[in-house]
Amino acid sequence: MNDEVRNYIKKYTVLTVLIVLAAASQTLSMKANIGVCACWDALTLNIYQLCGMKVGTVSILINFVLVIIQILIMKKEFPPVKFLQIPLAIIYGTVTNFMYYNVLTFEVNSYAVKMTLLLMSYAGLAIFIGGMTIMDIITTPLEGTCYIINQRYHISFSKLRMAADIGCIALSIAMSLTFDLTLKVREGTLIGMIILGPLMGYCMKKERKLMEKHRLVKLVTN
Repeated sequence: MNDEVRNYIKKYTVLTVLIVLAAASQTLSMKANIGVCACWDALTLNIYQLCGMKVGTVSILINFVLVIIQILIMKKEFPPVKFLQIPLAIIYGTVTNFMYYNVLTFEVNSYAVKMTLLLMSYAGLAIFIGGMTIMDIITTPLEGTCYIINQRYHISFSKLRMAADIGCIALSIAMSLTFDLTLKVREGTLIGMIILGPLMGYCMKKERKLMEKHRLVKLVTN
């Protein structure tokens, strides 16, 4: 086995571990139940409350739809590497289901414990999603779809991403009020909006040096 193949295997092994740990971290905020960190999760949790379909399964199905939308937009220009979004979605959703329904089965009544779980979730997401971002091998289907629409129709990526978040929040709140479901957009969501970006930026600076050392990313020279 030559060095190139060995490094290729190492990269995708690390990426898989980061995906698993990011999914596990995200379920901590769901368990805290004081406002999920991702607007997407608010919607999937409401769907779970409404029809009983597991949150990870809902996430996988929605991600499949997003990949189909990408294929419909790009048609023959859709690069095969983008099919990696499918195993990413399956791994993420499967880990979410396992953690939420099989591991985090205990009751949490203390607000302090809930806040601790939430902050642990944000710390984990900053580290693990930060690492995935640095490796730049694959994006999530949501980011991928926004990017393709941005490239094809020249609509601002940041506006598209913000519109997706606002849409998820609005739909989640509407479902909560219409069907008398638990409100999933709360103070924890606001905390995440404030701290997650800066925290991820800090972690990514530290992680890049480590990944460059182990040849997981290209060395950046000034």
